[in-house]
Amino acid sequence: MHAPETHGIPGRMNSPARVILFLALPLVWQSASLAAESHLSYAAYAAGFNVLNIDATFDLGAKNYRIELNSRTAGAFGLLVHGEIKTVVTGLRTENTVSPTRNFSFGSFRGRPRRIQIDYVNGQPDLRVLEPADEADRDPVPAAMQRDTIDPESAMAALIYRVTATGKCEGSARIFDGRRLSEIRAVTIGPETLPPDSDSIYAGPTLRCDFEGRQLAGFLHDADEAELKRIQRGSAWFAPAVPGGQSLPVRIKFSTRFFGAATMYLTKFD
Repeated sequence: MHAPETHGIPGRMNSPARVILFLALPLVWQSASLAAESHLSYAAYAAGFNVLNIDATFDLGAKNYRIELNSRTAGAFGLLVHGEIKTVVTGLRTENTVSPTRNFSFGSFRGRPRRIQIDYVNGQPDLRVLEPADEADRDPVPAAMQRDTIDPESAMAALIYRVTATGKCEGSARIFDGRRLSEIRAVTIGPETLPPDSDSIYAGPTLRCDFEGRQLAGFLHDADEAELKRIQRGSAWFAPAVPGGQSLPVRIKFSTRFFGAATMYLTKFD
């Protein structure tokens, strides 16, 4: 079975889906300071089946940050299409911005090794490692379009810091993940109550944020470019995982062109 370019699985997830999925990870609404380190686990379901699991570690300081994500296909889908990717991101924080220093990911997909390393020199991305090498059937992202972009996980860190300072989600970023260029926007919707769900450890009052993203460059030649440029949307619901604790995404809904609609649930929090 040939896997389409834009499905939501490790190593092949297109930038808007990847950002919508990962931007929605832990945000602090009730405290002016971030925890030194947080560990979270999520499980994504599509059509009733567990298709993706993510373990995340966040170390977010006043002057620098480090994010580690371990994503892997799961369930019957994982047996059919095995993929496992680890991503480690480091960067610096100023009062209003983040400045990534390195984004490194490695793992495998369908038995093939995959590695990407982006170093940031004077604030600009420098693609050092790309394995497999950029496909001949994909348009490379021009160097001029890569300028002033950040990686998806650093965009997430920027949102975390922004929410901590303002209590709102509003923001945007241009994302370069080594193969594709995308843009992402986030907005605050308001309070909502989530009903109980057997896949979730949380039910009750939440704050909802919506996200949308679209791919700008790095298209496959045999793909429907108009379809790839179509805006992808997602939502995340935030609430304290424990009484009086930090507000975290307890549920995330996003769309992919492979699975269709998918929902990610918080399954563990340290």
